[in-house]
Amino acid sequence: MITKNQSCFLNQRAPIKFYIVSFLVEFKPYQFRRMSKITNYDEASKSHDFVKEHDDTYIIKSMMEHFTGKNLKDMDIVDVGCGTGSNSKYFLDFEPHSLTLIDGSESMLSKAKEKLQPSASSTEISFQQTVLPDIPYDESSFDAALINLVLHHLEENPDGKSFPIIIQTLKEVYRILKPGGVLTIISITPEQLDANWFSHILPKNTQRWHKRLLSFEQLKSCLSEAKFVVKSAYNSLNALHSDPEGPLSESWRKNLAFYDTCTEEEIRDMINIVSRMKNEGNLEDFYVKHEKIDIFGTINICAAKKEI
Repeated sequence: MITKNQSCFLNQRAPIKFYIVSFLVEFKPYQFRRMSKITNYDEASKSHDFVKEHDDTYIIKSMMEHFTGKNLKDMDIVDVGCGTGSNSKYFLDFEPHSLTLIDGSESMLSKAKEKLQPSASSTEISFQQTVLPDIPYDESSFDAALINLVLHHLEENPDGKSFPIIIQTLKEVYRILKPGGVLTIISITPEQLDANWFSHILPKNTQRWHKRLLSFEQLKSCLSEAKFVVKSAYNSLNALHSDPEGPLSESWRKNLAFYDTCTEEEIRDMINIVSRMKNEGNLEDFYVKHEKIDIFGTINICAAKKEI
């Protein structure tokens, strides 16, 4: 196990020193075990920040402070599946006591390291490469944890009914949180996927994703099995993918994990369908008919607590 003191420490107001620690992972011929069973994030890191805006992070901050009873500046925070560190960059502005970023992708962590380089800060920052559900930190190390749009990447063979890797990940987060600590989760429900207009162009792929995505009731059940107590939840209406012509762009598709599970034939058929609707002048009508974000929201934000 790794303690925060082993991974990073620095003097008050001194320039930040960064350490990336590689946790030993199972080696498979020709490739390392990846955390995401959908997306190659070493490749996706090249364009990930192009669409990844985190307008709801202030809600995460409020949940962390409210349910721990602490100010962010007094917290030890872990960003589980941090990606390129956009959420942690927001937290850093409030100078928490420590900030730990973990991810399975070395390239994502390198991007995060570049992003979190202010000239001076009192925050201790460390980076850890590991594949969930492994979280190699001591028990009761952190006040708060964030899991942002990660859970649907974890299951090897999802069936929509059982989520063993997700449950084990939640149990690990519970273990490393201090008593009274809070886990915040950003996730997408099957209903919210269906509320995105583009899901109706690729019905077979949408069904695949229904097996990956937890309903809110399933999420609560998984949290309960990990001994968490759900304290609050709400749906965000922040729409990120509202361009009806977006699916025609490869760069647009690359920034949506939804398309990573499509076959090449499905992508070709989808492009033909969208192009035909565009040429016939009814693409906007299709969008308006199927876009239901204002009813179901785009994401669910949940706070769960490790009770004392």
